[in-house]
Amino acid sequence: MESPSEHQCRAVSPWRGILITASILSCWIQPTSTQFSLLPNPLYGEVNRSITLDIQGFSGQALIYTWYRKAVAEPNKIALYRVETEAQEPAGIREKVLPNGSLLIPDLTLSDTDDYHVTIVNSQGSIMVGQGHLTVYERTTKPNLTANRTSVIENDTLVFTCGTEQAEVDILWFFNKKSLILNERMKLSMKNQTLIIQVVKRVDAGSYECEIRNPISSNRSDPISLTVNYGPDYITFVPNSEKGEIDVKLKGSLTLECHVESYPPAQYIWQVNGTVNSAFSNNTYVIKNATQEDSGEYTCEAKNNVTNLSVSKSITVKVVENPSGGSNGSTLSGGAIAGIVIGVLAGVALIGASSISSSSERLEGPANIILQSTNPQHPTTVRPSLTAHLK
Repeated sequence: MESPSEHQCRAVSPWRGILITASILSCWIQPTSTQFSLLPNPLYGEVNRSITLDIQGFSGQALIYTWYRKAVAEPNKIALYRVETEAQEPAGIREKVLPNGSLLIPDLTLSDTDDYHVTIVNSQGSIMVGQGHLTVYERTTKPNLTANRTSVIENDTLVFTCGTEQAEVDILWFFNKKSLILNERMKLSMKNQTLIIQVVKRVDAGSYECEIRNPISSNRSDPISLTVNYGPDYITFVPNSEKGEIDVKLKGSLTLECHVESYPPAQYIWQVNGTVNSAFSNNTYVIKNATQEDSGEYTCEAKNNVTNLSVSKSITVKVVENPSGGSNGSTLSGGAIAGIVIGVLAGVALIGASSISSSSERLEGPANIILQSTNPQHPTTVRPSLTAHLK
């Protein structure tokens, strides 16, 4: 059902009187809905550049275009344009209404960001309204990235700040040139302007950057390199021994390597049986032409001069005689050899007795049995004498 104001408007507005703009607009109190849209071209405004608000979705014949800012109300009117006379009212303003009804806004400022409306009076005397939004941005400038410290000790807290005075920007963070993936120790605050790393770990060492971005431009800060000092920890020996003891042959050589995880690199002190050996100041200790005096407890101590932490580990070195020459296998004892001889003799005796009972021939003569010991250089020879007489 039409409102009284709408009925009155159409009753007093024949097409010849449409050009009486004030009369028409006074009848149009509140548009009930948007009948077409406004589209910024380009999509986003840029400070000091121009933009056009184009009318989208209107296909009729327009007689009058009237542009407003914020809302359709007389105090908010920007300009009126009559198609028949190609005249704009007022004419001497910054904004220009084009023949197709679009609104050209040159020399944009951030304050031009707002809602815009346009009413169109068509040839049938109808009034339609369209609306759209314009956002104006300025080009981003390089942000200033700072940190409360650039060299920290592991487990400290670190704060990065991405400094910018520009509004309406998104702030992104990068680690080693890749997008920073936040973990449970990291959090962002102040609209992503501040990055806090709690309980800094050695894996956090590297290059950090922040970037500000809006729909028309982006700019990235200079990088900040973060150093994380840690250790020493995870000390190990090479060669390693589960029993904590290493054998070295007499007159042989041995190289002990002490390994730790540390930044900056650790300083090393070697002790032999509790006495510092200043001849070795790195992570390697070398024993050449080992003697019995080289046997003992070797201790490696690693210290980090920045973290003021140290760690140590000990291992026992035992100098042993070279094994004597001979077979690599086992050597049988005398008792074992005697047992083998007795067994063989018993077997021979049984064989001989069997042969005597089954043959009519006389068997006579010695039997030589050679037992091969486990030492091929000393075979064991057994020479029993078996003589049988046949009756």
